[in-house]
Amino acid sequence: MDKNLSGRAKDLRRIEDPDFWSKVKIKLILCLVEGATVLDVGCGSGLLSKTLMDKGYRVVAVDNDCRAVETSKKKGVPASLSDIKSWKTEEKFDCVILADVLEHIEDDQSVMRKVHGMLKPAGCVVANVPSYHFLFGKHDEVLGHKRRYSDMELKAKLEASGFKIEFFSHWNLLVLPVTVLTKISGKDYPLKALNISGLSVSLEKLLLLELKVNKSFGLSILCKARK
Repeated sequence: MDKNLSGRAKDLRRIEDPDFWSKVKIKLILCLVEGATVLDVGCGSGLLSKTLMDKGYRVVAVDNDCRAVETSKKKGVPASLSDIKSWKTEEKFDCVILADVLEHIEDDQSVMRKVHGMLKPAGCVVANVPSYHFLFGKHDEVLGHKRRYSDMELKAKLEASGFKIEFFSHWNLLVLPVTVLTKISGKDYPLKALNISGLSVSLEKLLLLELKVNKSFGLSILCKARK
């Protein structure tokens, strides 16, 4: 893998000024979180965790990137440096968030089962993953993705781990044409172009508008499942 591409991808995942996609994702996740205690797995720069804390949730955060943990702690987020597969706690949570985490894990179902055991009775998991197997390509490899998901695969794995699906929706149809063209051309994803200030604001507004009329198609799947 191109080390420069890998470095850029990591930096973009940790940016302090989130892109339009990240801002919308946080808004969507906030609508699904419940209870009082939340575990944020793969907390990144801590923006979601900090937003949850500001809303009164008690948050525990975990990430396997030391820079992410340092950045989160600067925001006041109680983040731990660990891989979720090896992280241990006796605490049970009302809600566990897996926002763009499962696609990075080889044995994703083992993590789903572990999360199931970390939840209180009737607790929930909120997960966001990339969709459409056929789009897997260079950009996914750079980000360290092991897979993209089909609806059937994600539902089957969650249900086999003991969960009952309560909410399931695609989103981010807006950038699908760009992703398809990137896949066909084999070129790097045009993140810088999409994140130009004025364009980013417009894309955020369009994406929020799109969500009012479309839940069946899009580059990401957002779901909520109950223990």
